[in-house]
Amino acid sequence: MKKEYRIPLLSNVAVGSATHVLTFRSKEIAAAANPGQFVNVSSDLFLKRPFGVLDTDPEAGTFSIGVRRIGAGTGYICDAVPGTFFEVLGPLGNGFVFDQTKRIIAIGGGTGIFPLRFALKRARELGIPSLSLNGFRSKSDIILLSSFEEVADQVRISTDAGDFGTKGNVVNLLSELTKEEMKDAILMTVGPEIMMKNVAKWADGAGLFCQVSLEKRMACGIGACLVCVCKVKAEAEGEPFRHVRCCKEGPVFAASEVIW
Repeated sequence: MKKEYRIPLLSNVAVGSATHVLTFRSKEIAAAANPGQFVNVSSDLFLKRPFGVLDTDPEAGTFSIGVRRIGAGTGYICDAVPGTFFEVLGPLGNGFVFDQTKRIIAIGGGTGIFPLRFALKRARELGIPSLSLNGFRSKSDIILLSSFEEVADQVRISTDAGDFGTKGNVVNLLSELTKEEMKDAILMTVGPEIMMKNVAKWADGAGLFCQVSLEKRMACGIGACLVCVCKVKAEAEGEPFRHVRCCKEGPVFAASEVIW
């Protein structure tokens, strides 16, 4: 049974023009959260907002999330000052699956990089080699580069504007991978749906297992309201597809199962 906690905000750091990293104190969430899971955070405006866990420090009893200012709800969270208390439900959902015999290629787009930072940190703790591929619109949008360099063996960047790293999106970065880099690799990707769909298509063509973290609108976060349902294949059950809850059965799925 997932629990709701009333917890304090410890720090709020701007990491971009509209993006913040918030760190909270909760020994329970810090100890229980796994990469790919998320928390639901109160905003004082309407429903709680779901955010992927960016990092945890079980010894200190803290965890962090990344928040991009989009509307009034996320604006409230981004403007919060240390000492503010929030109602937080979590950790929620199912996270990434790690295989210590496989190297990890993590592909992120925009704010989708946040849960991947946690995944890369876990990979390092498990002794799993990793490569991080992150895509942004332009150089000015790049965030947490040094933080990713701390946890990934290699970090490569693409920008749509071509003013930093490889010109284009993350699929362009994937197309530059060598056979050696692709050998014995699994992919983990989080970002805009069209990006993940293209990454999944590329992975299928390359014969590589890929995990995607779907981003859907959520209300309850615990599987009760059915707002976040998505379609997955169900041929083995004699049906063309079945509906699953992104917050409960996901948010992480095998890309080969998802019906885009």
